[in-house]
Amino acid sequence: MDPIALDLDVMATYLLGQAAENPQRRASQRIDLGHQQLRMTAIGFDTGGELPEHKNPGEAVLQVVRGLILLPDETRSTEDEARSRHVAAGTIARIPDGVHSVEALEPSVILLTALPVPGRDEHGRH
Repeated sequence: MDPIALDLDVMATYLLGQAAENPQRRASQRIDLGHQQLRMTAIGFDTGGELPEHKNPGEAVLQVVRGLILLPDETRSTEDEARSRHVAAGTIARIPDGVHSVEALEPSVILLTALPVPGRDEHGRH
């Protein structure tokens, strides 16, 4: 892989094909552009594929490259408009600090970018 650039469209097509063949309806690929701390992972989902509930390991955002996902956020109070957000292709969203999950409402690809917080492991535990 070119350490400077990556064609997101080619990667998305590949991951959607892999996710469609996987019983868990998802496939992922780590992206290494030579950063020391910054972590980037692309995840492709078939419709209904999901990342089960987990904690945020640090500061993180996701960009929907293709499709439409549901991003539940248990850190929002019931007084908030909604505890879940629909995030469509072309949109970037902050990952909730607490427990959250991701569900694909249609074939989707996300690009997760995270900067781990010292003292937390990759599952958000201290």
